[in-house]
Amino acid sequence: MRKSAVLFAAVIAAAGLTGAPASATASADVPGLAITQVGYNAYGSDTVWNRNQEFVDVRNTGADAVNVAGLVVADQWAKSHVDDNDRNCNTLKVTSLAGIVTGADGSVMLPAGHTVRVYSGRGVPAVSAGGSVHALYMNSLCGYHGHIWGNGGDTAWITKGSDSESFAYDFDNGYTVKP
Repeated sequence: MRKSAVLFAAVIAAAGLTGAPASATASADVPGLAITQVGYNAYGSDTVWNRNQEFVDVRNTGADAVNVAGLVVADQWAKSHVDDNDRNCNTLKVTSLAGIVTGADGSVMLPAGHTVRVYSGRGVPAVSAGGSVHALYMNSLCGYHGHIWGNGGDTAWITKGSDSESFAYDFDNGYTVKP
């Protein structure tokens, strides 16, 4: 990318003027949970060092806590390769969350209004200072330098048991997109 284009992108991002999606659609089928944001385009060239600028937010939109144990977050490639994805590329399965005690039955109860943020890169599970955002890390060794979300479009999926929800976007002029 030319310097002027990089500078323009940085100015637009700093001003919060990332534009509107050309199209984005969501299907809501996982009770109490919703994909609320996809950070699909890291600033600058995709490198192993900026993988954590790509993420998916899954929020508990209900009035009660939701058991997120076993929740799977994946991109379209992983969803379509469920039978031949022996490396578990582009997927994360929730087994625990920082700041939440796992129940004796293995349940992980995400309180109402809380968000699970799944980063593409590497890190240590953590909870935000306010306690409502629980960070998990795919540590993706797949994709381009571990970047799995398509900059020009992709579909984020969450699956819990037989329930699935997707959020598809087709966007090539920004960094994050919301339904």
